[in-house]
Amino acid sequence: MISRLGIIGDVHAEHAHLAIALDYLQRAKVDAIVCTGDIVDGKGDVSRCCAMLAEHGVRTVRGNHDRWLIEGKARHVPNAHLASELDDFSLNFLNELPTQICLATTQGQLLLCHGVANNDLQKIWPGTTRMPIERSSKLDEIIANGEFTYMINGHVHYRTMINFHTFTLFNAGTLKGDHRPGFSILDCEKDTLTGFEFYPQLRQVRSLDLSAPPERVFVNTLDFDGDWHPITLYA
Repeated sequence: MISRLGIIGDVHAEHAHLAIALDYLQRAKVDAIVCTGDIVDGKGDVSRCCAMLAEHGVRTVRGNHDRWLIEGKARHVPNAHLASELDDFSLNFLNELPTQICLATTQGQLLLCHGVANNDLQKIWPGTTRMPIERSSKLDEIIANGEFTYMINGHVHYRTMINFHTFTLFNAGTLKGDHRPGFSILDCEKDTLTGFEFYPQLRQVRSLDLSAPPERVFVNTLDFDGDWHPITLYA
């Protein structure tokens, strides 16, 4: 079972940031590392990213950008990659990525996905003045089922935590250079979630006490009302 988990968000070809994150997490002696996908579509080297993720045994799910590349769709996005540009190993790696992975932690089962389960475009957001509410009937179904303690997803590029009565959602953020890039460590024994950022140099920026009573706790996404202050892993 996993006690300490390294969490890497959407990669977007940031091979330099990925190398730093993997090196740190390996030295931190985490039990496993997960990644929320979107390996492609960025300014860096996709092939190097795929090779590093495979070499370090990172449990990685497919993001919508990875799917779009495979399907030949939305290649108008900024810094888009083409399947013809990638080597065979990288294409096979991307083609074989699952949409979701279940992992056993010492605190219960964890679901890893990009959006919500098989929907790689689904966003979850309780609602703020800057961003409207994003609900999900699929997430409500997952919560009601009671199988999972945690879910880690990506897609919105914002390292945050959303608390439900029986379930906690962590967004892994991104390694993308212009979106406050970083990564996290979930420590199930210490009950902490610790965030790291790359600028001005790699540093720990915040550690959340998961045992502390949160300001808002929701039953499910139907409970979202727009009156929420994000709990973030930023400086």
